[in-house]
Amino acid sequence: MPASHPRFRRSKSIAILLLALVCPSVGRSSASEHREHVVERTYSETLRYRCLVNLPDDYEVDAERHWPLILFLHGGGALNVETLKESIGGLTGLPAIVVTPICPPSKYGERYTNWDSMHLGEVVREIGKEYRIDAKRRSVVGFSMGGSGAWELPSYENKLFAKSVVIAGLCHPWSLRHYSTTQVWVFVGAKDYMRKEQQETVTSAKRFKVDVVETVWEGEDHAGIFRRAMSYQRMLDWLVSDEDLRVSQHDADAGTAPKR
Repeated sequence: MPASHPRFRRSKSIAILLLALVCPSVGRSSASEHREHVVERTYSETLRYRCLVNLPDDYEVDAERHWPLILFLHGGGALNVETLKESIGGLTGLPAIVVTPICPPSKYGERYTNWDSMHLGEVVREIGKEYRIDAKRRSVVGFSMGGSGAWELPSYENKLFAKSVVIAGLCHPWSLRHYSTTQVWVFVGAKDYMRKEQQETVTSAKRFKVDVVETVWEGEDHAGIFRRAMSYQRMLDWLVSDEDLRVSQHDADAGTAPKR
């Protein structure tokens, strides 16, 4: 089956209810008065996900073989699709099906554009109907905004992913409280302007017993950590291997094999 660009649509309706509790003024002798005010709005929208799908060279050779899936989530800001294709070259060279959805812009403006875990779960399930995916070998890789998505997605879709690679991403500790068994490998640049927040996320993850390893590269900023991580062959090989991520910070920096 040739690579294609599947599109997904999802409509949703949202109702917002606001309950206002009005307390009596100081000094009033009357009983407490509880007022209820209801604000209701209905929003209907169609979300369309254009996905770049890269199949391994031998996909058509063996019709019975199922392949690892790697879901890549790009960062925010202006998106150049051709540059995006070049930046994931390390992933597309692996023996895996690589799916790169393009985050649909929010109609409310760039500030509200973000990855939605519910929608991404639907994308993965839909892709699984079209291509031969090994359900036990699904991974998510994300950078910046996508790195935050790679943190949070396994929390909401706790049966979809075996591995996650977070590059310059962070998330709210609340998303980590009931994390799945997904192994998480985090890459941080020592000169990243959000290094502190990224490492605080790792600290929270460890507190909640998330299976996480952090690799910090000195001298790398926000963009630099992405380029270096995406060309790190040891991480790329790990995505398509059956190895557990049990590695110390020293081993990760030295490039030695993961400890079992």
